[in-house]
Amino acid sequence: MNDKQNDTTMNADSEAMERLRDRTDELELIISSLTIFALFSLPGWLFDRIADNFTHLSTSLAIATTLGTTLLAGTCYGLAACFVVHLMARAYWVGLIGLRTVFPDGINWNKTPGLGPLSRQYYRDTLPDLDTVIRNTDRLASSLFAVISMLTLSVLWLGTILIAILVASGVIGARFGLTNAGMGIGALVLLLLFMGIPMLVYLLDAQLAKRMPSLRDSRFFTGLVRFLRRIAGLAYPQRLVLPVQLTLQSNTRPVVFFVALILSVIFIVVLGNVRAAAWRNFTLSSEFTYLDSARVQEGLRSTHYEDMPSSLDRFRAWPRVDSFNQSGSFVRLFLPYQPLRDNLVLDELCGSAEEAEDTVDCLRQLWSVSIEGMPVSTRDFAPAERADLRMRGLVGLVPLTGLEPGLHQIEVIWNPGVSEEAAPLDDRYVQLNFRYVIPIAFSPGVERSLD
Repeated sequence: MNDKQNDTTMNADSEAMERLRDRTDELELIISSLTIFALFSLPGWLFDRIADNFTHLSTSLAIATTLGTTLLAGTCYGLAACFVVHLMARAYWVGLIGLRTVFPDGINWNKTPGLGPLSRQYYRDTLPDLDTVIRNTDRLASSLFAVISMLTLSVLWLGTILIAILVASGVIGARFGLTNAGMGIGALVLLLLFMGIPMLVYLLDAQLAKRMPSLRDSRFFTGLVRFLRRIAGLAYPQRLVLPVQLTLQSNTRPVVFFVALILSVIFIVVLGNVRAAAWRNFTLSSEFTYLDSARVQEGLRSTHYEDMPSSLDRFRAWPRVDSFNQSGSFVRLFLPYQPLRDNLVLDELCGSAEEAEDTVDCLRQLWSVSIEGMPVSTRDFAPAERADLRMRGLVGLVPLTGLEPGLHQIEVIWNPGVSEEAAPLDDRYVQLNFRYVIPIAFSPGVERSLD
């Protein structure tokens, strides 16, 4: 009697699950369709918001922002690609069901023009029927939808831990002038936690304990494996991820699934880095061999001119003039102040903002300006707040009197007082100073076009 009741209960649960399963297919299509648009749009919106405030960031916020945008961009594009494949598979599945309903007998091999007897026999032996294709497509779409959710949770969990550890290690390293070194140590700790310990558990449990059954009775060995397993479990939310991962892995090819999962995570990180690099740089192409970035630095770069705005300008704290074309006696020059770049050097020059007698004068020492080799004093440069650029800095006038009409160069050097032999204040400084060249076209007496 109990067996019959159990069978009845199981059948009822199975029927209820099947009815629920029929409803989820429609939900998958709706979720995929809406999510694809959101995922492809989110990175651009995120980059715009960060670019608006990029020059305001502190060390910890810069680390968190860089890592966060990389992971989120890679996750968005990676998941969007998965959703596109899922949507195509589910749409194909819907079409197959409609075709199966209209033509329940499948292929009519008696009416296949263009096929000879040998080809017809070959296709009859190798091609699956509609029911098999429907089941396989449904399995692919459902599995892919579950993998998308699993990847999302795993990457977000890992990203949160990664950002927290690297921000903390970077801030600690910054106290000793070793910001990048501190982040490197933090990355090694995470690598040990997320890869080294799981590999150790695999060797102890799946290999050693499997080959030596007596170890299973050792309380020390069992406790050690359990302790290491708990530490390894910090890498991802096990209760949310492992049921999905183990279900898919145990019902497919386990090794292939595991390798594909690892490659997916690597793909997301690489894709995020490429997208973030494309956001910060003019191009990622290696084809500009005759006019590379080093050569362009000596020529015209639109970021130096306020009337040539672009999306790159918002996070480039470079000196700027109002226009390439100049007809007056002076050209207005704006020298941005970026705390992340400038504060360590300013503290070296003036002690600190609290100790400095005149913070604006301290800022003036950070720059040297010249035009055609003639130095321009920055003593009269005044503090400025440019809400249009979301930057603060110094603004001053570069005199053009005495210059012949034609092309001239304004040279601006950041941190000019440092020698080439000096040690960097922090290892995040790639260069001890920067040289900016701003060409201008001087046409005295010619009115500038309103265009």
